[in-house]
Formats: sequence, structure tokens, C-alpha cells
Amino acid sequence: MQVINFLVYQVLSNETIFLGLVALVGLLLQRKKFPQVVDGTVKTVIGLTVLSSGAGILITSLSPVVTKLNSTLHVKGVLPTNDAVFGVVLRFSSIAKNTVITFLLAFFLHLVLVRISSGKNFKNAYLTAHLMLYHAAFMNVTLPVVLHTNGFWTIVVGTVLNAVYYTYSPAIPRIISRPWMHDVSTLGFMDQVGSLVAHFIGKWFGSSKPEQDADNMKLPKWASMFRDNTIVLFFLMPIIFVGIGLAVGPAGIQQLAGKGPDATNWIMWLILQGFTFTAGIVILLSGVRMFIGSIVPAFKGISDKFLPGAIPALDAPTIFPYSPMGGMFGFLGSTVGCILITFATIIFKSPVIVFPSPIIMYFDGNVMGVFGNKAGGWRGAIMAGFITGMISSAAVILFYPLTGAVYGSGLTWSNIDYALVWMPLMYLLKFIRTAIVGFIL
Repeated sequence: MQVINFLVYQVLSNETIFLGLVALVGLLLQRKKFPQVVDGTVKTVIGLTVLSSGAGILITSLSPVVTKLNSTLHVKGVLPTNDAVFGVVLRFSSIAKNTVITFLLAFFLHLVLVRISSGKNFKNAYLTAHLMLYHAAFMNVTLPVVLHTNGFWTIVVGTVLNAVYYTYSPAIPRIISRPWMHDVSTLGFMDQVGSLVAHFIGKWFGSSKPEQDADNMKLPKWASMFRDNTIVLFFLMPIIFVGIGLAVGPAGIQQLAGKGPDATNWIMWLILQGFTFTAGIVILLSGVRMFIGSIVPAFKGISDKFLPGAIPALDAPTIFPYSPMGGMFGFLGSTVGCILITFATIIFKSPVIVFPSPIIMYFDGNVMGVFGNKAGGWRGAIMAGFITGMISSAAVILFYPLTGAVYGSGLTWSNIDYALVWMPLMYLLKFIRTAIVGFIL
């Protein structure tokens, strides 16, 4: 029994070790050479450890400021950032364990659904593993709130919903992008339904004439530096932190920065916290790259053997090269949209204040801009980013209270499909459960 308890509660319940074992088994099944097996297994474990360390830095830098904001204004301030909120989930051991199980079961069920699905458009292997992991975490904190499920049924329902989404949603951007991506790959970034919205926004507000294409426009060379997300975050996060600080007030922030003649000025302290947050994102993303670079080949080997003819559904940056300037215009539009929602939540005294999300503005904004530009040129790109940025930020007001264990942490999930798919679905499930319980009673 001691051995069983050790294996179950100390080994398999630890998501880092568990995923390391998954990588080990996956590589062994592919009959990789011993050095490759060691390399893939070690980098999976260390990558996830680095990811967790980066998430810890994010929480340490953001938590005091958001806590002070919440206590001062009696609101729930929140920054939608997938990577950071996943770090919060990792702090709950039982939820983290169930998240890993949901992640693995959903992926393998997804492979089965792709295998049995007819039609070329549905032959897509969803390989953005880190977002699948983040989304499994989302299901494991929201479903217990929405459906009052225990761990077992949360895993079952979350597995089925995720597998269906991973299987069928990539068909949307695949069909839209076929004229310019030529079925080489498709999008797998929790923006699949959003790509359809961006496509039609581009058509409504722009023009598909070649001279309107954002990539045919000449822009200053300095603008290209903003394609690097580290530079974007370097400038953006201090602004966000100072904005939060202004909402709290100088006195409240100075309490956090310290008192006395040697204390750091409250504005300087906020700027440094912004830099610290940026460093946490950089560390976290380096862990993500190491983790994904090791775990995906193990999964991909399985999918290649099991799904002949399927194309991969990949991360957002694989879309950016198809329209670099369209993505840039989408990013600018999304930034304006997210900031407007922040001001709106403050002005109208919303119970949830939504801060501008770097994930929504940069990654979603770029993706929406590419699809908007392909459909309607530079104006379509700007409006696609602007409108979807507002939708993504505003939806947080509604789905943040459903996030159970992480509610109040100051962090939540981002991406447009949380607004278009998962927020409405969660409220629908909540309504159905309430109706059924009311009928029975």
C-alpha cells in the first residue's frame, strides 16, 4: 500500500513528473534512440518546471497590486493572461492533477474523432499542446462551478467538450484560409471561431482590392520591432501597472513600495513591477517552448501514425507570416479596443475591472488582423482587431466569476473563443442544470 500511495499521490498526481513519464512512454513507443529519449524526457520536465517558475514571478509581481486595487475600490481587478492563470491552477494539486488527466484524455479522444471523421476539412491534428493544457485547466475550474460536478465528472465532461472543439473548430480557419495557406496547416490557438468573425468584419469594413492590402503599404522600419512580444510587453506592462496604480492611488501603492527616505517612488516601483512581470512572461514562454518542443514530437509521432493525411493545427505565430502588416494593424486595433474596455469598466463601476491583456492585444490581435486583412485590407485588419479585442475583454466580466478556485487571483483566461464559445456555453450549461434541478425539486 505504501508503494501504491507513493505512485498515485506522489508521482502520478504531480503534473511535472506525470508529463515527463508521458513523454518517456511516447518516445519509447516510437523506438527513439536512447539519447533522444533522455533529451525529450528531461526537457519536458525542466520545461514545465521553468514554466511554473515564470508563472510564480508573474503572480508575485501582479498579486499585491491587484489585491490593493480590489480592497481599495471593492472590485475584482483581472488581467486575462492564459500562461499566468495556468500558474495559479498549478498551485492547487488536485485541480492540477485533474487538468493533466483531462488534457491527455481529450487529446487522445480528439485523435479518435479525427480518425473516424469524414471529409477533408476535419482531418486536422490539434498540436498546440500548451493551450490544450491551459484549456483543460479552464474546464477543471469552471465546470465544478457551473455543473457542480466532482472530479470524475469534471474530467469526463471536460474531456468530451475539449475533444469536440479540438477536432471540429480548426476546420473553420482551414476553409477560410485555403486560398492563401493552401492546406499546409491550419490554426489551433483558441481563435478558430474568432477567425470567422474577423473574416466577416474584414469584409464589412474593408476592401479586398490589392491596393488596400496592408502588406502592400509602406510603413516605417521602426514599426517592425513590435513583432517581438518581449519588446511589446516591455512597453505595455509598465503602462498597465501604472494604470492600476493610478486607480488605487499613490498612498496605497506607496505602502507596497515601502516608506522612509530610502523607499522607492511609487511610480518607479510600478514600472519595475511591470518589468518583472515581463521577465516572468519571458521565462514562462521559454519554459513553454522547451516543454512543447519535447512533448509535441511524442504526440506528433502518434498522430502521424494514427492519422495519415491530416494536417497540423498550430500556434498563432504560424499565421503571422501570411500577412505581417495585417497582423500589425490587428494588434493596434486590438490594443485600442482592450484599453477602451478597461476605461469603460472603471467609468461605469463594473464589479470586474478588466485590464488590457497582452495575449488578447498581441497574439489574438495579430491573428485577427491577418484574417481581417485577407478579407478586407488594412481597414478590415484594424477593425477585426478592434472589435474582437473589445469582445474578448468585455466577456471576461461575465466568465471570470465562473472560474472557481482562481476567482479573485487577478488572472484569468484570454483569447476570443473564450468569449464566443466557452462563456456562452458555460452559461447555457448552468441554465440547463438550474432548470433540471428546479424541475426535479
